[in-house]
Parts: sequence; structure tokens; C-alpha cells
Amino acid sequence: MKSQLFFLFLILTQTLTAQTFTEVFPAPEFDGVAAGSIAFADVDGDNDQDVLITGFHNSAQRIAKLYTNDGTGTFTVMTGTPFDGVTVSSIAFADVDGDNDQDVLITGTNNSVQRIAKLYTNDGTGTFTEMMGTPFAGVFNGSIAFADVDGDNDQDVLITGINILPPGSIAKLYINDGTGTFTEMTGTPFDEVGGSSIAFADVDGDNDQDVLITGVNNSAQQITKLYTNDGTGTFIEMTGTPFDAASAGSIAFADVDGDNDQDVLITGFNTSFQPIAKLYTNDGMGTFSEETDTPFEGVVIGSIAFADVDCDNDLDVLITGENNSNVPIAKLYTNDGTGIFTEMMGTPFDGVNRSSIAFADVDGDNDQDVLITGENSSELRISKLYINDKMTSSSDDLVDAISLDFVPFPNPCASSILSLSYDSPEMSEITLKVYNVNGILLSQQKEFSVIGQQTFSIDIVALPKGNYLLELDNGNSKGSAKFIVQ
Repeated sequence: MKSQLFFLFLILTQTLTAQTFTEVFPAPEFDGVAAGSIAFADVDGDNDQDVLITGFHNSAQRIAKLYTNDGTGTFTVMTGTPFDGVTVSSIAFADVDGDNDQDVLITGTNNSVQRIAKLYTNDGTGTFTEMMGTPFAGVFNGSIAFADVDGDNDQDVLITGINILPPGSIAKLYINDGTGTFTEMTGTPFDEVGGSSIAFADVDGDNDQDVLITGVNNSAQQITKLYTNDGTGTFIEMTGTPFDAASAGSIAFADVDGDNDQDVLITGFNTSFQPIAKLYTNDGMGTFSEETDTPFEGVVIGSIAFADVDCDNDLDVLITGENNSNVPIAKLYTNDGTGIFTEMMGTPFDGVNRSSIAFADVDGDNDQDVLITGENSSELRISKLYINDKMTSSSDDLVDAISLDFVPFPNPCASSILSLSYDSPEMSEITLKVYNVNGILLSQQKEFSVIGQQTFSIDIVALPKGNYLLELDNGNSKGSAKFIVQ
């Protein structure tokens, strides 16, 4: 038994994680949309994540609907909101007036085919009021992003997109005075772009917000340009960057390799009109290098979002959009912590284009769930919520596992039966679950345990050779152990 416990120690001192997503059924009452945007925020101050959905509905109407969460992932549409329904839209939450609640800016084309950029302030309960007299230029097919660009502890905003045709794209920076009153900053060096994506990040480690902009400028050129900030909101274009020019895509910053700086993933059409998905790592000073051996599938008219989906303290990524074969995809890639990604097979996600995706813990269980909107391969506009059912085992579980005296044997196993030695502290029903390395539940069985040492058998004849994770749950404690089928 001591040798078995030592083997268990070697297994459990290595962090093991597995997870799987399950589509919520019955489905929430979300309207299916494409060519829209979604964003989570706690709008009513009850410490859970509500969601705003915009886009083109299956009924050919443009919508902007707010759904409040009861804390368990059950959503209810909030009626009487003042939002214009929009498509080809972008939305972003921020506390613009310093009252500690989430206001929202919405851009896009409304049902009167007007290009809008409307700011709505929140009273803290989720009741929004349109702020009149804002200086924002209405746009569609663009992007918006909030950041404190001038170091005065309030949220400024950059807006890109098509304002008038042709060629009427803009890239305008508006400075906030702290009360939600914005003033356009003139003389910025930004290329005016449509079909755009923008994202702020401190790329050079000087504690201010720089910005990356992609899209098609008013000279009909595709661009991807990085502008560094001097801390006062004055930006300078960084030349010599390795980024592919891109449009009709998405960009997102994240520290993928654990070196405490912001790397970036870029999708969209390149100058050869090929879909790309390229990862560039940062040396900490804003110098980026392309990682050429990534598994990502190039996409356009899609979305990308980083999140730690498997609770191993690094950032994984979900990518949606239309690939080079004109097929809509939704692919999840897990990160090993060094920036090496592996596609997770067997996910339940609908592939979508003209899509938006967002992660949030909607059910309060401390893992990242995901909402996906867009048009699937059946040309149906969807809004689907997938709940993350993470399972983790780490060195923190060692005490539980040893106290349960839970050891699978033989390990590795070359037979059709895996045995489990379990020293039960009480009479109880136990549940045994087997997962593959992608977190997919393969089998489950219930047993009744009495107090003391006993052995259970698990039929593994259907399992191919490989690594697996076994979970034991006695109702009070859980333990997990890795086993190998030879």
C-alpha cells in the first residue's frame, strides 16, 4: 500500500485538469443573432453576470436585448430598455461616470438604417438612460474599446468603423472628464478603418495603454498597426512590426506564455484574402515575433476570446469564424502554460460565422462558461450558452485522495478491468467517473461502500490505449487520479 500511495503522490503532485462544455437545455430565451456583438457585465449590482446581445435576428429585425441573470445561469429578458436594435455592431461596458456601475456604448446600423454610437448610463439597478449630446460619430462594421489612455483614472474610448460611404471610415479617440462627458482628441495618428478590430494593452511595460488597430483604411489598404502611448494619450505608430495586415477579423491580447507581458492573436483576411489566425509573442518591450507552429485555423468574420477554461492558470482560446473552405467553425485550443496550444476535440459548439463570443462565470461555480452567437452551417442565426463542467485535481487534492485511500491498479493497465482500492471512512454511495484527456466524460457508475477497505472494478475494455482520469466522489470529498491503458 505504501508503494501505491507513493505512486499516487507522484501523480497528484502534477496538476491534472479536465473539463467539458454542455449546451444549456432547455435553451435560454436568447434571440439568435448574427453580425452582432455580445458582452457580459453585472448591470444590476447583484454580483452575477448579465448579458447584452445585439445583431440581426432570424426575423430580419435588428435587436439589442438585455438579459439579467439570477446567479444560477437562468436569464430573463429585461423589457423596456431604451437601446436601439443594431447590426454590424459593437458594444462595450464601462463605468464612464464614476458611480461604480456598468454603463454601455453601442454602435451599428439600427432599424432605420442609421449609423449610431449611443451611450447609455446605468442607475446601478440595470435601468439605462440614453446620454444625449455625446460627440460620438455613428458607425457600423467597426469596433469600440474603452481604456484609461491619459492616466486620470477614468474610461476614455476609441471608436472605429464606417461612418459614411464612400470612403468614410473613422478612428476617433474621445477623452472622458470623469463624469461621462467626452471630448474628441484631434490630431491622433490612427488610420481610419472599417471592417476593423481594436484592442488596448500595455505592450511595452510602461504602465499605460497602447493600442492595436486592424481593418481597411480609406485608401482601401488593409492594415494592422500598433500605436504606443506616452502615458498622456499621445500615440506614436510603432514601425517594423511583423503583423500581417488584416481585415474582417478579430484581435485579442493575452499573456499566453506566462512571462507577464501581453501577446496577441490576430484573425481575418490578409492582403492575399486568405483567412489567417496568427499568434505573436511579446518580449516585454513591445517587440513581437510570430509563432509559426500554431494549430489555429485561419478565419474571417469571426471572433476570438481567451479564458482559462480548464482552471490550470493559463489562458486557452476559442476561435469562431469562416475558414478557408467557407465552413463556419468554433474551435477551442487549450494552452500548456508556455503558449503551446492543442485543439480540444469533441466540443459541442456550433460552428459560426458573423459571430461574437464571450466567456463569463454565469452559474457561480468559479469556471468560465461561454455564449456563442452567429450564423451556423445551416444558415440559422443562433445564441447558444454552454456551461463549463470543470474537474480539477492538483497537489491540493493530495490530502483528500490519501485520506480516502483511493488507488487505481494495476497502473498502467493492460487488461479489460481496472481495479480500485478504496478505504472508505463511512457508509455511503460513491460515484466513479472516467474522463479522457480532453475532459469528456466516458463512463460513470455508482457503488455502495461500507466502512473499511474494499475493491471496486471498472470495465475499461472499450477504452483505447492512452491516458485517462478517474474521479471518485463519496458525497463529501472528491479525489482524482490518472491511469494509463496499455
